[in-house]
Amino acid sequence: MTEINKTSTKEGFKVYELGIHLLPTLSEADVQIEFSKIKSQIEKANGEFISESAPRLFTLAYEIPKTIKAQKKWYETAYFGWVKFNLEASGLAAIEKYVKELDSTLRYVFVKTVAEDTMVSKDLLANDADGMEESVAPKTEAAVAPIEEAKADAVVEDAE
Repeated sequence: MTEINKTSTKEGFKVYELGIHLLPTLSEADVQIEFSKIKSQIEKANGEFISESAPRLFTLAYEIPKTIKAQKKWYETAYFGWVKFNLEASGLAAIEKYVKELDSTLRYVFVKTVAEDTMVSKDLLANDADGMEESVAPKTEAAVAPIEEAKADAVVEDAE
């Protein structure tokens, strides 16, 4: 994972995270090129990067189909990567259209999130060939609190 910018969001900007599966038939070099193209589209929409993880090959939990040139193919593996960024809400539609129409996209998701660090599963970290640390976010009481307590805290914060 690469940390790029940890500043708070600008006024009118929201924090989004794009998670994307790219076709496993791509070469390692092509995967990096495709990921760079996606990041370039975010920059063109005046997005500011917060953090990212370059795509790596993973075995999928289940096969995912994609129709290519009128032929349905099933994939058991895919390159998965993500990028977190600040962007005005009006610019998201153009980025989503680009990602959706990209031939190398197997599946993607946009999530509205927060700029703070994200907790990453140790299973994902164990698969990391780049030698990432065991914890991306610092461990705090809130990070390890039971779900019920976290929900109660969220309700209190919303009421204030």
